[in-house]
Amino acid sequence: MVTGDQLLKEIGGRLTGLLRQNDTVARLGGDEFVVLLSEIGKMDNAGEVAKKIIKAIAEPFVYTGHRINSSTSIGIAMYPEDGEDTEKMLKNADAAMYYAKSQGRSNYQFFANVQEI
Repeated sequence: MVTGDQLLKEIGGRLTGLLRQNDTVARLGGDEFVVLLSEIGKMDNAGEVAKKIIKAIAEPFVYTGHRINSSTSIGIAMYPEDGEDTEKMLKNADAAMYYAKSQGRSNYQFFANVQEI
């Protein structure tokens, strides 16, 4: 049987495989990851990356003949609009992620959208 840590390592590998060499993936703890996209430019570009991540995580994981389904909720904070330091960026991305979760599985939200509510 697959362990949670094995699944999280596989998820980290999928995330790393989707991104550019100058982007960063890190596990914050539990089942949360942070992705830093350097020079992403527009919100639309970040949204496209979020869609790719959601699609990749939705693909079943297979361990010893067992299929494991997973989903993801993504919160996006844009620099410098949503914060100029790491703590503020993570806090705002976290708020956007919780809003995404409230909207259903396999969803993403920008912090800018959370502020408008």
